[in-house]
Amino acid sequence: MTTSRRQFLQCFTAGATGAAWIAGGESRLRANPLRLPIGLQLWAVREELEKNYDATLRKIAAIGYREIEFFELPTPVAAYRKKFEDAGLSCVSGHFELDSFKSQQTIDAVKELGLRYMIVVFPTLRNPKDANLVHMKFDDLVPLYEKISLDDYKWNAEQLNKYGAVLRKNGLQLGYHNHAVDFKRFGDTVALDLLIQSTDPSLVVFELDCGHVVHAGYDPIAYLKKYPTRIQLLHLKDLKPGFVVTTSLAAENMGTNAEIGDGVIQWEQLFKAAKQAAVKHYFVEHEGKMNHPPLEAITYSYKFLHSLE
Repeated sequence: MTTSRRQFLQCFTAGATGAAWIAGGESRLRANPLRLPIGLQLWAVREELEKNYDATLRKIAAIGYREIEFFELPTPVAAYRKKFEDAGLSCVSGHFELDSFKSQQTIDAVKELGLRYMIVVFPTLRNPKDANLVHMKFDDLVPLYEKISLDDYKWNAEQLNKYGAVLRKNGLQLGYHNHAVDFKRFGDTVALDLLIQSTDPSLVVFELDCGHVVHAGYDPIAYLKKYPTRIQLLHLKDLKPGFVVTTSLAAENMGTNAEIGDGVIQWEQLFKAAKQAAVKHYFVEHEGKMNHPPLEAITYSYKFLHSLE
């Protein structure tokens, strides 16, 4: 049995809470997709975190989220691990630039924080003058990534294998998070497929950003079916109808995101495919302007996901 969008919206508008809710006169227990805790990528509430970090964590947990993924390593890590634990949140993953893996100090901090995954958030350009990407403004990054080459991606695959081995020795798992740019084609080769096929499955896993896949004109369900054992994490991101298909990095600032369930992705079908794959964690991520303020938006997305069987 699935929940119609109308039933869900009626429930959401009424502010239904608790272990069960009424839809069409029938009481049913809520269940998370894949029977896994619903996670949140903290980028979605970065402005609220800047205002009051501890209070925002408590609000995230009160909504029902149980796992989180950070977009920037918080320090001092011991203090932040306590913040997460006090709020009832488990921080299982974080996003990093490729250069971060050169630092044993960073890896040790990640271990102290209790993470399981270190996720590479962007492909790295090999040109030395472009190496310091982490400190560049987004608008300055866009033209650089328009020039990314097949050789760049081959080099990235080599680096992922190298640092994947380093992380494994440290009891951690390296992952790669895709953007729309990772669906650039070089002849018959799609960049993301090259990364998946050129990396060691024992060293590198993938975090499939469903919204970026769709934005680039591809099907996340097809990728879950094609690489069921390689994709261990998902970013749950939806897109508003009428978005422009593109692999440009600039698309990420176009305000095309929708709250989960209000966009174009058929989540019931996606989770059916994910159930047959090796997905272990998933995180709601909102980018750009949403239809609701951040805390309301993540509540909306949570309730939709929590209504699915």
